[in-house]
Amino acid sequence: MRRGLLLYIGLLAIHHHLGINVVTAARLLPDQTLDHRKHEEKLNLRPLIGILSQGGIPASKGYSYIAASYVKFVEAAGARAVPILHDMDPEEVTRRFNAVNGILIPGGSQDLKAGNPYFDTAELLFKLTLEANDKGDYFPLHGTCLGFEALAILAANNNESVVTNFDAEDYSQPLYPTEKAPTSRFFSALPPHVVENLNTKPYAMQNHAHGVAYEAFASNPGLNSFFDVLTLSIDRQDAVYVSTMESTHYPISATQWHPEKNAFEWTLNKKTIPHHPDAIEVTQEVANFLVGASRKNFHAPKTRDDEEDMLIYNWNDGLEYTGTRTYGGEADFDEIYVFPDHEMYLNTIKKQREDTGQAAVV
Repeated sequence: MRRGLLLYIGLLAIHHHLGINVVTAARLLPDQTLDHRKHEEKLNLRPLIGILSQGGIPASKGYSYIAASYVKFVEAAGARAVPILHDMDPEEVTRRFNAVNGILIPGGSQDLKAGNPYFDTAELLFKLTLEANDKGDYFPLHGTCLGFEALAILAANNNESVVTNFDAEDYSQPLYPTEKAPTSRFFSALPPHVVENLNTKPYAMQNHAHGVAYEAFASNPGLNSFFDVLTLSIDRQDAVYVSTMESTHYPISATQWHPEKNAFEWTLNKKTIPHHPDAIEVTQEVANFLVGASRKNFHAPKTRDDEEDMLIYNWNDGLEYTGTRTYGGEADFDEIYVFPDHEMYLNTIKKQREDTGQAAVV
């Protein structure tokens, strides 16, 4: 407790040097006059969230995966998940983008460079999101952990150097809010007591070896003109990094921390995942934020068959219990959905349709 207090005092000193204001828990509470729910608006009551898959462990070669916790995360707030495979061709990615109402780019471990399927597809989804919103088509996107880092690099005009090493694996921490946090879309959407808990208790599950130092953020015009820093965090070596950010002009948000893990990951390899009821509420409210934003979008699949073909429900046979596996000395996920590479995926959908006597929509 004493170390945390000293670190926070140190952080308050650092912010003067960095030119950013860090505020206290009391000031972080959203202005109650900014009630965005006062005015009724048309809502999409059947929202779909596209979730990007990635290759590599724990999936086998020739396959990609999505951690089931991300699927449960969006389902808990009343949305359905649509997998967007990392190696889908741009036409199929675009087709799915035009059918879903929001995008979630999840955490994991990937090489964030052009030519990596995960990064290339994340870049396309990012560009499609910007184009849609520029045309007045409100469309939200959220990145978690690796997704946060991918969005930072993309906003920095593909400058990979904005992401550097940090010591924050399996390290739940409170969030230190900046002056931008109280009026941000992200934190204004959360109940005041949830915001206070995030600011004062270790309910933000950090699990990353890389991140964006505030100095890197402040010195990159592309990055600091696109995103506002909402919170900072401190790793085991007392290094300060950006932990929550949102776009100044677009409904794009990113957390270096993992809101989904509190409720949906139980692997004993991760010792600090917070499972207190108040921490579970963090999961629920952040999910409500993302899915709530997606209800303002009205993309839809062209046909009922098209919708059914896209849903994660087609992949229940690919759901694997991985909580007892270890790879490289750790296990990050209790469950994963496993997907074959895209060509095999198309053949699988076609066969499913043939087996049920329906025409495949691929």
